[in-house]
Amino acid sequence: MDSIIKKQRIASLILKEKIDELSKSEKEELTSWLQASPRNEEIYSRLQKKSFSEDIARYQQISTPRGLEDYRRRYVHKNRRLLGKWYWAAAVAVFIVGIATLFFYQEEHLTVAKTTISPGSSKAMLVLNNGEVIPLSEKNKTEIIATKELSIRNEGSQLRYTASENTKNEQATTYNELIVPKGGEFTLTLSDGTKVWLNSQSKIRYPVIFNDITREVYLEGEAYFEVTKDSRHPFHVNARNGVNIKVLGTSFNVRSYTDENAIETVLEEGSVRMSQGKDSVILSPGNKATYLPNEPIRLTTVNTELYTAWRHGQYIFMEESVENILKQLSRWYDIEVFYSNEAAKSVVFSGDVRKYDDINTLLEAMEIAGGIHFKISGKTLIVSYSE
Repeated sequence: MDSIIKKQRIASLILKEKIDELSKSEKEELTSWLQASPRNEEIYSRLQKKSFSEDIARYQQISTPRGLEDYRRRYVHKNRRLLGKWYWAAAVAVFIVGIATLFFYQEEHLTVAKTTISPGSSKAMLVLNNGEVIPLSEKNKTEIIATKELSIRNEGSQLRYTASENTKNEQATTYNELIVPKGGEFTLTLSDGTKVWLNSQSKIRYPVIFNDITREVYLEGEAYFEVTKDSRHPFHVNARNGVNIKVLGTSFNVRSYTDENAIETVLEEGSVRMSQGKDSVILSPGNKATYLPNEPIRLTTVNTELYTAWRHGQYIFMEESVENILKQLSRWYDIEVFYSNEAAKSVVFSGDVRKYDDINTLLEAMEIAGGIHFKISGKTLIVSYSE
């Protein structure tokens, strides 16, 4: 019997014994395995003594029927036909074997020290117009600038600009830049009340006070915008390659990383126009616009939560490659990723990951799913794949 299949089989028997569902023949099979090796007896003994409530709670985010129900309700409600009775039966089976294998895996590797890579936190750097750099974090709440016309305040996880009524910067020459590094996130409230959530490894350049003509910002990386309505002053987000998103008042996500070819806009509320040169599309809620160099802008209908969940403390992956998953997570966990073989990049997973968990939770679940293996060396994650 294949070692992985054997492991899953024994793990499921141990779990079934713990919940008093072991048949006579299965008990004999488990006894035979126990007698085969002192190491097996050691693993079994430890499993009997350990409480797995915490492990089950962590694993629920991917495999339990409850987790699948949440996933179905929130993210795949348009594909109900995929979730027939056979799917639920398979889901329960996967959970039983998967969680049991997790226990078995942990006990089989008792001597291996686990290296924990912690998630990111609220941190950024504010670059003022004069070049001064001010570190921002939850620990250094402070008033940065306070005048009759303008207040700039770090509120811990948010930088807030407040302009006095009727104050305008007619020249719009005073710009600040907010830079969020790898392992960081930050929220920005602009002088017009527009709120911007910046994801890891992102930066935004913006006027301290908007002028009387337009509201314009420059983004590199990823951000979610809730734009204050003002029909007389359109709001523009300028991304790479001359891509521009024009709005009046709406909620949307823009993704424009320099190490990715695509530039994406996903609209949750309102209406926006995405343009590049003479090419443009108008988005309605639930639309995603994608720009790729030398191609027309493509408009598709999507479930927006798949693209905006990061703002609410989650990462959701639906049939995503390991390469794409780890590219996103490497920014948040501030790690480098090295692939021992190219095959590892194309393995596909779906899952719902809590953003503020340490990365080991996800890595364990992916390993159990089969084939993919991880090793942590300092701040480098080494990935390999074997069929």
